Amino acid sequence: MENWGIALGIAVVVGVGAYFYSKKATRTGRLGQALAAVVAAVLAAVLANAGMKYLRDSGSLAILSDQPAAVDQAMQTIRESPLLGLVLKENPALDARFREALEAELRTPAKAGPPRSFLIGAEVRRDIIAPTLRRADDASALAAINSMQAFVKHLQDTNVALCRDFGLLGIQQPGRLDAKAATLFKHALTAQEAAYVNGKARPAAPQQITNQEVHRLLEEAGYTTADFDRLAALTKSSNEEGCAATVKLYQAPTLLPPERGGTLARYLLTVAS
Repeated sequence: MENWGIALGIAVVVGVGAYFYSKKATRTGRLGQALAAVVAAVLAAVLANAGMKYLRDSGSLAILSDQPAAVDQAMQTIRESPLLGLVLKENPALDARFREALEAELRTPAKAGPPRSFLIGAEVRRDIIAPTLRRADDASALAAINSMQAFVKHLQDTNVALCRDFGLLGIQQPGRLDAKAATLFKHALTAQEAAYVNGKARPAAPQQITNQEVHRLLEEAGYTTADFDRLAALTKSSNEEGCAATVKLYQAPTLLPPERGGTLARYLLTVAS
């Protein structure tokens, strides 16, 4: 189970957390950055492999004796993963890029920052997945958010520390997920794949809503000033507080009328990192 998927919150890697506390940042600016930090992990990349693991202490990739086999196993599992696997089938050139990145990582692991394959995953999210998800209809977008809500609610019930970590960084150590959590996360990615397929069949996406509009939608869903402050301060929160903020965010679209909820759901699925 620990090898089937790894997701990384790219927004956090590039230093979004420090922005929360900038004196120049407005409340709506901090909100936009906080949302990016919480949800970018879901679509950054679903990079799975059966032959390579992160070393718990150093964060670098383990060097295995049979590197070609490790890369082959990694690529096979990526191709079988929800959403990303479909995108690779549609864009064969990406398959070669991922393989090259994995091979390079095994030869010379990155000393700082995310692995090369995660950076390619972030590009795929930005250039292919997010624009298509912005065209998904309300029902598909809400179904994807509902699946994420089920996942984070399970974490809240079983592992609040991991729930908070997910809000900040995504799933960096899939082995920490219990069997049900792993299944729920895969279901969430499958729902996003369905929304992606729906978006491909629809006209051009509407203009993306602003942070101010997101602020208003969250207020309609029951957010108070204290809720916004807790979301913006996620990096300093306790496990319980951070988990609750993450769960509340994924609940928000479902508390609105479908059209308004769909708008917020599409934003959360595609917010720029």
